[in-house]
Amino acid sequence: MVIPAGNRCGVQRWNRWSIERIGGVVAVRTDLANGAAKDASRGEESPGYLAEVSECPGYLRITLPAGKVITGPVAVQAEEEFRRLTGVRTKPLLLDITGVEAITRSARSVLAQARTVSAVAVLGASQVDRVIANFLLGGDLPACPTRYFSSSADALEWLESQAQ
Repeated sequence: MVIPAGNRCGVQRWNRWSIERIGGVVAVRTDLANGAAKDASRGEESPGYLAEVSECPGYLRITLPAGKVITGPVAVQAEEEFRRLTGVRTKPLLLDITGVEAITRSARSVLAQARTVSAVAVLGASQVDRVIANFLLGGDLPACPTRYFSSSADALEWLESQAQ
């Protein structure tokens, strides 16, 4: 498998509550005016911001919103979209946490339960991102190779090596 560097992936911005079309991209957005909806399974409010899920040649990319706290509902939404795109097959994941304020325990739990992931490259840019990644990687990990990177090129190279 070859993962082209600098590839533009098809981005799908979404949230689990309603579907609309933005240009040529299908987007699922919160349908409440204030952006808050209760996720009963987790007991947390859906914060109303979006995760970006991109389907790229050979891997999927989830970009978590910078400056935000990633809660259980945000992680559930990203995991559901990842599962929708992969079906029953496994695929490598580039998880971009650059600039994320925090990832809650419930979000970490959801991300650790992903079963259609063959390898996870966690991407960050700052020392704060590295600390957040350490909490993410220090908990219950998915049953696949997982590693932190501060370079997108290094992360993609590693994901490609994991697919062989």
